Amino acid sequence: MNRIAAFVVAVVAAGLLVSPVASPITASAAGPNGVASAIARLDQLNNQLDQANASFDAANRKLAQDQQAETKLDTEISALARVQYQQPALIVQLFSAGSLSQVLGDISTQQLMATKESKLLLQARALRRQDQAASEQAQTSVTAAQSARDAAKQLADQAVADAAYQARALAVAQSAVAPTVVSAKWSGAGPYPNHFTYGYCTWYVANRRYVPWFGNAIDWWPNARPFGYAEGPTPRVGAIMVTRESGYGHVAYVESVNADGSWTVSEMNFTGWDQVDRRTIRPGQVPLVGFIY
Repeated sequence: MNRIAAFVVAVVAAGLLVSPVASPITASAAGPNGVASAIARLDQLNNQLDQANASFDAANRKLAQDQQAETKLDTEISALARVQYQQPALIVQLFSAGSLSQVLGDISTQQLMATKESKLLLQARALRRQDQAASEQAQTSVTAAQSARDAAKQLADQAVADAAYQARALAVAQSAVAPTVVSAKWSGAGPYPNHFTYGYCTWYVANRRYVPWFGNAIDWWPNARPFGYAEGPTPRVGAIMVTRESGYGHVAYVESVNADGSWTVSEMNFTGWDQVDRRTIRPGQVPLVGFIY
C-alpha cells in the first residue's frame, strides 16, 4: 500500500513543502505531480510482478500434480504388462485343468484395463505438456515484469526519496502525528525466505511470518488457503491482518490484542515507503478482510 502520493498532494496544498537540493528526479519529473506519477508507476509494476509470480507458482504446483498422476499411471500400466507377460505359463497350467475360458476372460479384462489406462496416460502426458507450456509462459511473464520493474526502479527510488522528505516536512509542521513511527528506515530481516519487494507492507510482514505464497496484499487472503493457513475474523497475536486500505490491499502483523477488543499492529508503508509504524485499531475502524493465522 502506498500513501506517499497522498502526502505529497496534501503538503503541496498546504504550502508546507521545503525543497531539498534539486535532484535529477525533481528536474525531470517537474514537481510533485511527476513524483506521484513515478510512485504510481512503481506500484503498478510491483503489482504486475506480484501477480506474475503468483501465476507462476500456481502453474508450477499444477504441473507437479500432473507429473505425479502421470507417474502413477505409468507404474500401474507397467504392473499390468508384467502380469500379461507371465500369462502363457498360466494358460498352460489352467488349460490342463479345463479352465481356458476363464483364463481368456482374465486376459481380456486385463487388456481392457491396460488399454483404458494407456489412454489415460496419453491424456495425462498431453495435460502435462500443456501445463509445462503454461509454466514456461508464466516464467516469461515474471521475467518481463521483473525487467520492467527494474527499468523503472532508479527513477522510482529517487521519487520515493523526494516524497519521503516531503512527508517528513509535513510531519514536522503538524502538532501531532499518528500512528507512531517506529523507524523511518527499517532494514531488519527475518529468518524466513522473502520474495516480496523491499519497502512495502508485504515485505515487512514476510519478515515476521513465513509467507510461501505470492501476490499483492489483497491477494494474500485467497492465496494463503491452498498452503493450509487458517483464517478468521478475530485478531490473534502473531496473525496477519489483511485490509482493503488501498487498491492493492494492505497487510500488517498483529503485535497484541487488548482487553477492550482493540488490537495493535506493526506495519510498513502505511505512513510512508520503508517506514515502520504501530497503530491500535478498534473493530470497525478499518475495511478489514480478516486475519491469517
